[in-house]
Amino acid sequence: MPKIERIKKRHLLKKREQRYELARIENELDSTINGLDEKSHLESGVLDDGSRVLLLDGEIVFFQHEGRIVPTLRALLNGLIEVPRVTVDMGAVRFVVNGADIMRPGITHVDDKVKQNGIVAVVDETHGKPLAVGISMLSATALKAAESGKVVKSIHHINDALWIFGKS
Repeated sequence: MPKIERIKKRHLLKKREQRYELARIENELDSTINGLDEKSHLESGVLDDGSRVLLLDGEIVFFQHEGRIVPTLRALLNGLIEVPRVTVDMGAVRFVVNGADIMRPGITHVDDKVKQNGIVAVVDETHGKPLAVGISMLSATALKAAESGKVVKSIHHINDALWIFGKS
């Protein structure tokens, strides 16, 4: 994830563009977006590296990663969208918040909706708060059966550039 210095080409989406983007996100993530309607002020922008972001009230809520649209931790924390969850034990938390990929031994629970190559939220077992957003390398069944190895690739975590940008 590149350091976000500024957002270029930032503009407010028209109602038709907003409807299209929200439908595309819901279809791509197979989830429903909550709390956004045509009256919401959704903006589109381009980062220095050329990837697209969507902003709501100045906060990045969705970003583009390898051609896919992905929710940020702020979108998950605000209940804007729900994605399947992978729960990690408290011993794994310090590694996850520093950007480490998720290894099978640290996982305590897996949602049945987890798909191979699907977007997942990595949450802690105590509070259930999202710590990272990642891409599952296995389906829910395969993930539950696995005993070792890397199972979720972390693409956004607490204290990365996207998180820090949202704090300012």
